Amino acid sequence: MITITHTPEDGTTLTGSRKGDGAFDLVKPFGFRFHRQVGIYIRGSRDKAPRRYAIDGAAEALRAAGFQVDVSVDEGWRPAAVREEARTERAVERAERLDQAASRAVDERDTHQWRADRVFNMIPPGQPRLVGHHSYRADTARREKALASQDRAIDADKRADHLAGRADGVRAHAARKENSRVIMRRIERLQADLRREERELAEAEKVGASDNYFQRVQGRVEQLTEDIAHQESKLAERAAAGEFVAWSADNLAKGDLVQVSGFGWYRITRVNKKSVSLDSTSWPTKAPWDEIYGRRRDGMQLDTPNGRPWPVQTARDVARWQGLAHSAKLPSGDEWDRRYVAYARRLVHGLDIGAADAEVTAFWPTGKDDAAVDDRRRLAVEYLAVFDRLKAGERVPDIAASLAPDVVEPVWRMPDGEPETVRSDRVRVGDVVAGVWENDHKTIYTTFCGPVAAVTPLKSEDYRTWTRVTLTDGTSKDMTTSTWLSAHRLTSTAP
Repeated sequence: MITITHTPEDGTTLTGSRKGDGAFDLVKPFGFRFHRQVGIYIRGSRDKAPRRYAIDGAAEALRAAGFQVDVSVDEGWRPAAVREEARTERAVERAERLDQAASRAVDERDTHQWRADRVFNMIPPGQPRLVGHHSYRADTARREKALASQDRAIDADKRADHLAGRADGVRAHAARKENSRVIMRRIERLQADLRREERELAEAEKVGASDNYFQRVQGRVEQLTEDIAHQESKLAERAAAGEFVAWSADNLAKGDLVQVSGFGWYRITRVNKKSVSLDSTSWPTKAPWDEIYGRRRDGMQLDTPNGRPWPVQTARDVARWQGLAHSAKLPSGDEWDRRYVAYARRLVHGLDIGAADAEVTAFWPTGKDDAAVDDRRRLAVEYLAVFDRLKAGERVPDIAASLAPDVVEPVWRMPDGEPETVRSDRVRVGDVVAGVWENDHKTIYTTFCGPVAAVTPLKSEDYRTWTRVTLTDGTSKDMTTSTWLSAHRLTSTAP
């Protein structure tokens, strides 16, 4: 007996088939698929209306081949909140499975790399293969095995990165479904589906369709109505909490400038029911509410309908500085602009132009309150002003002499005086790392810089002892005892 079942929770599944009985080949043309964890099923059928043509067609094909078939179809539906909760749980479980697979791939990579290192570490540097020596064949075999282990380690590392990326993608996709603007577009789509189903229901009443057909259409109408109400309630809750308020005809007017996602600022020529018409001769000529990200009116800018207005000129300066700062991070950016961006940040805060990036970041306000937002905007304008002075050819000493100290206090400061050279396992909590020594103490790298939050001894392997040094900003670095740091100590007393 083969059973084809459809439920909102599990979708359409087929049970009772055994390997080699030919049932899967018969139902495959009707959209059935096989998965070792799920079995035989129709993909994408969970929480959807049953595909009667596929279910009935598969049942007829099986019966024609001599199988006994039982069909059970549940036409009901689950509330939107229940469906969303179940979808979130499945996304979490899938991300966890991918994370576990990535972790296993990392362990596999480390194992293969350890096997390769164990062989290569026993070979003196530069030692060639001794052709004709009695150990030549064994040495060659060991090297070949080590190279094969290294190749497998590389493959496992690539697989780990791929699986970790897929896990991040699953989480990002689940988070995007709860984005307020995505919810707005979902409501539009659901409303269009509801209008179509209502027309179909009216037509069914008009022609006197069967009760079974009428009930199915009525069920779809009720489900869509409940879905729309649920999505609208989420937006209403966020609006009440001040988290997200959508643009609408209530806060836009003809003549306003609006920022359209990905295209810039356009003047409104007409406010429609669900969008605005734009003064544009090319696409876009209209912008729906979910694609509007700001409004300018009477010299003031609003980023959100419930936000605080701020001067348009300040907003332009902030946007220009953000563009310069972004370009400075790109390898293709202008080299002098990259320097001027770095110099401007340091000059505004009274730092040496050679100060580490972490010292500059310590000045940047990270709070979400209005005061922190105002400080970030003010700093962006100050950075831009110094950048323009550098671009105009003013000398760094002259600019530094003309600037007053900024009022923003950093999270931490680099102590005065010369730092000490400290072995990685002897640094203490509270010490301030100025950099990491490389090239036999000839070069110091300031990419790892800041106050020490934790020092964690790690396991020893291959005659090396590892230590993890974690800074207060959360960055950490695993180092051996052969790594030396440049650090300002809490006291001069040796540990």
